[in-house]
Formats: sequence, C-alpha cells, structure tokens
Amino acid sequence: MGQHEDVLSLIDEEWVAAQTLALVETPSETMEEAVVCTQYADLMAEIGLEVDVREVTPRRNNLYARIRGAGDGPALVFNGHLDTIAIGDCVAPGRDGDTITGRGTTDMKGGMASLLGAAKAIVESGIRLEGDLWVTAVVGHEEPEADKDGPKAMIEDLNNGRLGGDRILIVEGPDALWVMSMGSMVWTIEMTSPRGGTHTQYVPFSENPIRFVGDLIQRIHEWQGELEQGVVHPLAGAERIDVGIVEAGDYFNRTPGTCRLVGTRRWSPGKTAGECLAELEALTVEFARQGGLESSVRMVHEREPFETPQSDPAVGAIADAHRQITESEAGYIGMRIVGDANLYVHGSGIPTFYYGPCNETAHADNEWVSVKRLGDASRVYALGAMNYCGVA
Repeated sequence: MGQHEDVLSLIDEEWVAAQTLALVETPSETMEEAVVCTQYADLMAEIGLEVDVREVTPRRNNLYARIRGAGDGPALVFNGHLDTIAIGDCVAPGRDGDTITGRGTTDMKGGMASLLGAAKAIVESGIRLEGDLWVTAVVGHEEPEADKDGPKAMIEDLNNGRLGGDRILIVEGPDALWVMSMGSMVWTIEMTSPRGGTHTQYVPFSENPIRFVGDLIQRIHEWQGELEQGVVHPLAGAERIDVGIVEAGDYFNRTPGTCRLVGTRRWSPGKTAGECLAELEALTVEFARQGGLESSVRMVHEREPFETPQSDPAVGAIADAHRQITESEAGYIGMRIVGDANLYVHGSGIPTFYYGPCNETAHADNEWVSVKRLGDASRVYALGAMNYCGVA
C-alpha cells in the first residue's frame, strides 16, 4: 500500500475547496460555458495535464486529458459537465467553515474539482498507472436547448478513437454507487375532433372530446397502479407514467378541436422506448375510437435505461476505495431520473456509473457542498483509479 498511501497523502482538501469556490464564482449556465471552459482547461494544465480542447460550438469546448499508463491495464475515464441550470434565486457563492454555497457546488463543480484534486495527487506522486486515466469535461448537459451536444460530441470521440476507455465514471451524485437509471421519455398525446370546435349547446356532453380525455387520464391513473404491482426494480422501484400538462378548449361554450396531454414515462431495463411508445399508442387509440377522435402519440428526449452490474470490476474498485477512505460500505442505488450515463452506455457501449461528493441540494435554491465530502471524494477517485487501472 506504500504507493497508494503516498498518493493519498498528496490530496489537498483545501486546494479542492478553493477550486470548487472559484469554479462556482464563474457563472456557466448552459450555452454560456465559454469562460468556465477556459478556467477548467487552465487548471488541468496547471496540475501537469496536456489538454485536448475539443470545440463543440464556438468557445464552448469539451476538455480531455490523459495520464498515460505504463502497461496494458484497463483505462478509466472520469467525466463530468461544466454547465449549470439557471442561477435564479440560488444562494450566492461563498464559504462558511465546512460549507461551500452557490449554483453548481453540488451539480457538479464540486465533483469536477475533486476529480482534479485526485489527478493532481497522482501526477505529483510520480507513480505510473498500468492503464490510462482520462480526465474529461463536457458542456451542454443541463438545459434542453443544448440537446446534450457536449456528451454527444464525447460519444463521437470515444467511437473515433480521440479518447478511449474501458469504463466511464461520472463524478456526480451522492457518495454511493449509482449503477442504474431507468429509461425516460417525454410524450405528447393529441386527440382531435374531425368536426372541430362546436358550440356546446349542440353537442351532448357524452360526445365532448374532453370527456374522453378525462377517461384517458383515469386509465393512466389505473395504469400507474398496475405498474406498481408489476416488476419492481430492486434499486429504482416501480416504473412510472405521469401527466404534467393538460390542454383543451379555447372558449367556455365551445368543444375543443384538439386536446393535448404531455407527460413522462420511465421504464426499467429490459424494455425499450419503442415498446413503451407502442403501449401508450394502444391505450390512446382505444379512447379516441370511443369518441370518434383522431389521435397521435409522439415522444421526445427519449433515453434508454442502463444498468452496470454491481460485480463490475470498476464498480468494485470504487466500492473498495470508498470502504477504505470512509470506513463504511458504499450503497448501491438506482434512479428513475436519467443522465449522461444513459447516453454513454448506448452510444459508445462502455459501461458507465456514477459516484459523487453529494446530490442532496442539486438544483436547489440553497445549493451547497461539504468540504469534507469533497476531500473524501477526491481520495476515493485517486484510490479507485489505482485499484482499477493498476500501479506499475
């Protein structure tokens, strides 16, 4: 353990905290990441990494750096995003004792600073890993307007050989092994009356399109109950279908020409987006036919589920590191929410999972992160990389 202990002794928790605060003090809402890209690239260079700047759109760059391995050990890619959601009413950047506040502390500049702290210690120690270790940062994660352009560009680069790895670890989420996410889609149902809007005086309510929309919503409610009684994933629970928008009608005494529902569907590994869409189409057609309506069902932002086995060697390497650093067992979790792992697994074929400093205040107005947990995450990343890649 001598070399491992040498690396861990070089983890500088205060340096990680200072870089976290500096990154948080730089606004980087999605599509406005240019300044933080330069800032992070400079930090990578300062700790001795050779940075490959990959333009995604002008001044919005993915950043890649490799610590070359000495042999043919497995390669590990650390990854995270540099953009945040809108700052909004989030508490201002600052530090009070163990707590750093501000937009991005949790999601996910704290994890990105912890990653640099681990890479810095590995470089300064002079050890040689057997396999390559990659430090990567992407833009365009948070807001739909970016259409995940940074993660998609990274998938292209994984597939064309610009960077390479056997496993991807995203430095986001709680300090647990997030190894599974459900699939997810946003769906839109439209039910249209061939006769268009008509004065309600001349249409029995039994024929009003709104009635059939109500019946469909009731059936969706029943369907959720069936999902809860069906196959329940041990990590993420039951599948879900939810309705978020209901639109119908344009005047108090006219029947609507078109009724529109928008919602989400989340499903476990073993199903596909196409299968879930077909289920929703079959459900909708039944009620449209009853009301003499035309129907259409569309999906956007679909993501297939992913699951990396708990027995995976990279997962085990991080679990062992967590155990040694925290003197506790790492939990294994799954989520209904989706992230970049869903894209990486299906886009590149590389098994992916998450481990971060924390996740409790992500997207909250009072977003904050613990300095102690930043330091522990940095130690876990360094030790986990040595466990997985091997030390020459």
